[in-house]
Amino acid sequence: MSILRFKKANCKNCYKCIRNCPIKAIELKDGQAQVIESDCVLCGKCVLVCPQNAKEVRNDVSAAKALIASGKKVFASIAPAFIASYGVSGIDAFSSYLKKLGFAGVSETAQGAYVVKSEYEKLVENRTEDVIISSCCSTIVTLIQKYHPGILKYVAHVLSPMQTHARLIKEENPGSYVVFIGPCISKKHEAEAYSGYVDCVLTFDELNDWFSEENIELPAAPEALDSTKYLSRFFPVSGGILKTMKKDPAFSYITVDGMENCLEAIGELEKGNLKNCFIEMSACPGSCINGPSIRRHKHSVLSSKMRTENYASSHPEQVCYEKDYNVKTDMDLTKHISDERISVVMPGEAQIEEILRKMGKTKKEDELNCGTCGYATCRDKAVAVYFGKAEISMCLPYMMEKAASLSDKIIEATPNAIITVDKDLKIRQINDACCDMFGIVDAKDVIGKDVSLLMSADNFLSVLGGDERLITTKEFMAEYNIVADQTFIYDAPNNIAICIMRDITEREHILEKNREMKNEAAGIADKVIEKQMRVIQEIASLLGETTAETKIALTELKNSILEEDTIEE
Repeated sequence: MSILRFKKANCKNCYKCIRNCPIKAIELKDGQAQVIESDCVLCGKCVLVCPQNAKEVRNDVSAAKALIASGKKVFASIAPAFIASYGVSGIDAFSSYLKKLGFAGVSETAQGAYVVKSEYEKLVENRTEDVIISSCCSTIVTLIQKYHPGILKYVAHVLSPMQTHARLIKEENPGSYVVFIGPCISKKHEAEAYSGYVDCVLTFDELNDWFSEENIELPAAPEALDSTKYLSRFFPVSGGILKTMKKDPAFSYITVDGMENCLEAIGELEKGNLKNCFIEMSACPGSCINGPSIRRHKHSVLSSKMRTENYASSHPEQVCYEKDYNVKTDMDLTKHISDERISVVMPGEAQIEEILRKMGKTKKEDELNCGTCGYATCRDKAVAVYFGKAEISMCLPYMMEKAASLSDKIIEATPNAIITVDKDLKIRQINDACCDMFGIVDAKDVIGKDVSLLMSADNFLSVLGGDERLITTKEFMAEYNIVADQTFIYDAPNNIAICIMRDITEREHILEKNREMKNEAAGIADKVIEKQMRVIQEIASLLGETTAETKIALTELKNSILEEDTIEE
């Protein structure tokens, strides 16, 4: 079952997850970002940066509840980073809350960390390799397995503190289950890849949801820390592993945190530039106290570091090697870390150039390498398109140019005259139809000039000033001897006014001629009425009241003619 998935309804095609994914294990299909599970190392960056919460980590609370409901004892192994996420005084106080959820016992993963650091010291002493990389961070181990298997020999083939602690618990409590709770997403993968150690992994986020569901409230303000100190509690801070280890003067001890820095260090190792050193490597900047599960709701990295270090030692800057756990075990800590390299056949230059051409990049200067699509260079983006990870439409400059080109084609194709004016009443765009209307030979002659050189600026001022955002009017433009229907529109995003004009001079001439003909017909009707009245008066005695009726009928005929003229106008 997938550990990390994307919720389709929330994805807004911002490409932020692709930009922040250090290994580009995200593909875009039909406008929807999706995790490529085989490529992902579960660093959690995409979860943290998504503005729409479109990424979702699998929730395993129900699995933990099922273990508790089974009737067997279930123990919680708590990552030492808990002290940076919760305001409790220490593990004893935290245990009381966890036992309310049904856990039979609670202890710190730091006990396993003590055993692991002791094993690291042996590796250095025995010189198993001239470079040793810590294997505590499962994201880093997976990164090397998939993308840099050439340096797998440098990774300490030692169980992680989580695995070691789970094994200690099960040796002491045969037949029990172990649930690891920590700040890391990738520990879910580690538990599944190496079965038999941890039965379920929960993140602190999942634990918080569980606490809320059970109406369990933890301290709102940080409590004073317990006085008992153990050096292995340093593990979750950057450089914490090294603080717990006894140093070999012939070895250098280096701390590298954050995916970008780790990738750079791996590059140096692949070149053979590092020798005789132990490297503590962590995917999260600041290490586990800045893990993806607690980064959203913890204090600052600095305050978390201080709290964690003060929980480990009374004098964090002057640590005493003797003050630590005293775990005795003869278990075999060897861990097989396999080569899981991802092999791909890269496209040839011709294929890359063909994709670049489709993106409108035919020259070197067209490759802006703006990074908006999520890839460092246009060529990287072209390679992603080749492998089906990206779409050509992800290129913002290309899409903007395409949209502008389409807009320009529409503006030029329309028979209506269009002119756009900025807030300073300067002409920014004018189409061919408008140039023809105003007798302009070349649009360049008026671009940037004041619009008043061509027409009245009054309506432009009204829409730009906010008096009216849409004005429709009919204007006789005497200097051009034309009558035009004019529509003035305000374009808020660009703060410009657009005028769309239609030359209706010919229509107005036809209407005027029709008016003249109808007025002439009305005049003839008047004369007929007058003549008929004289005749009628002479024979009034014979017609009687018919005179008045005839006058009314003729008058109605005249008015009917004039009304037709009004309707046509």
